[in-house]
Amino acid sequence: MLKRIRRLRISLAAKCQILFGAAVVLIISAALYVPWYRMEQLIQEVNQKAGEVVARQAEREHAAREFGGDVSPMTMPSDETLGEVPGYMPATLISANPPKDAPLSRFQRMALEHFMAGDTTTTHYDETVSYRGVERYRMAMPLYVTDEPSCIRCHADAASTEPFGAMAGASMPASGPLLGMVVVDIPSEVNANELFLNRAWILIAGLFAGTLAILVFYVITTRIILQPVRVLQETAEKVSEGDLNIRSDISTGDEFQQLSDTFNTMLVNLRASDEQLRSSNKALDLKLGQLAETNVALYESNRLKSEFLANVSHELRTPLNSILGFAELLRDQITEKIDAKTLRYVQNILASGRNLLDLINDLLDLAKIEAGRMDVRSEPLSLGDVFEGLINLLRPLGEQKNLTIESQVSPDVPIIQTDPAKLQQVLYNFLSNAIKFSPIGGKVELIAKLEGPEQIRIAVTDQGSGIEPEKHDVIFEKFRQIDGSVTREHGGSGLGLAISKELISLLGGAIGVQSDVGQGATFWIILPLKTQPGQRDVRSKMAMTG
Repeated sequence: MLKRIRRLRISLAAKCQILFGAAVVLIISAALYVPWYRMEQLIQEVNQKAGEVVARQAEREHAAREFGGDVSPMTMPSDETLGEVPGYMPATLISANPPKDAPLSRFQRMALEHFMAGDTTTTHYDETVSYRGVERYRMAMPLYVTDEPSCIRCHADAASTEPFGAMAGASMPASGPLLGMVVVDIPSEVNANELFLNRAWILIAGLFAGTLAILVFYVITTRIILQPVRVLQETAEKVSEGDLNIRSDISTGDEFQQLSDTFNTMLVNLRASDEQLRSSNKALDLKLGQLAETNVALYESNRLKSEFLANVSHELRTPLNSILGFAELLRDQITEKIDAKTLRYVQNILASGRNLLDLINDLLDLAKIEAGRMDVRSEPLSLGDVFEGLINLLRPLGEQKNLTIESQVSPDVPIIQTDPAKLQQVLYNFLSNAIKFSPIGGKVELIAKLEGPEQIRIAVTDQGSGIEPEKHDVIFEKFRQIDGSVTREHGGSGLGLAISKELISLLGGAIGVQSDVGQGATFWIILPLKTQPGQRDVRSKMAMTG
């Protein structure tokens, strides 16, 4: 129930009015209950004292009639209504053992049964009734045997024998046996009209006080609490609409004014931040324009560079091939008459020329990749045949360092569909690097196995010095080598792995290395079993990876 009430969407003004109204009603009701209850108590006490006076007077008159004596007659306030009742008596003495045919009223019987129950702490039994528009007060007081001579002389038998009050098993009171009771039936000391008027005035006073309190609370909540809240709400709504120039104007001198000042300070800071952000956006727009122009210029420069590189490389390769051809021809024509020094010079010419040719070929491949688009062919390919051809091609380099090159193709590896030239170029780079960095007498392994249902994994493992883990990504960047110093032990342009990465990306595969210092290196590629042929746009891939 409380959760449902909490979920109700009620405005703050309605909540304050409902809560304050309920509090006012509760407080006024509690404040009126006290005088109301006290007034009822006073009326009861007045009637009780009047009844006691009448009862004692009736008791004295009874003793005077039995033994003689002068007792003033009972005087009661005049009451015409009760006076008209035949046989009306303000006080009546009733024996504790009345005859069975005694005409007792309901009140008299109930009072007699109450006193005969033996409760000696009860001094009277009373009730208030209305008869013919007049409030009547009825009270019954018990009469016990006392040590007074008048009681003993008249009721000696009751004092010595089983008393009337001992009937029904009642206990004997300390003051003596129950002889009877005196019943008082008198008009209420407080007039019913006066009582009604008093109650009406209390209710009117309560209504007036409640109305005044509700009015005061309404003014307080509306002017002091709700009005500042509404001002803050309206200001916040305009701020949410984008108006940062508005300010809240609250001058109450309390926490609401402090909240308003804080809110205005926040708006000032927000306005300053907005202006700063706008100026920053303008500067960023200007920078973006400049960067766009710079990118266009860089793109054009890169295109010209690629074209120049491709043209120059192509032009360089033609005379270089001629140089290598004549050098080989010269070597073949050398006879034993020529000394070993001249032969060594010819060998150096051939080695340097081949290195330069490899560099030019790498630059041509890089230029093709950077040109934007490359063709991918897809043909059936047996990895066993590819591995055998590569090992035979590189065996002379391995024999120079007394290396063992082993290949292994898992039996479950099928014939794959891929671009043979690009795959062979990547594996050639892996194997040539493995031979270059392997120690004398080491071993190089070329292994192929399935990697899932639709992929194949090819790895080249050497026993070289290894690569630090933090440099695993660096070696696949252009013109980057593990040892970049001018005194490095191994040569190379630093383009082989970068080109391999781009070629594997064209084939839809992945490339990576597993290595640590002193533990050799394993370069691996993962290719799909079937590569789709077609033309690829590699510029976006180069932008993401480079």
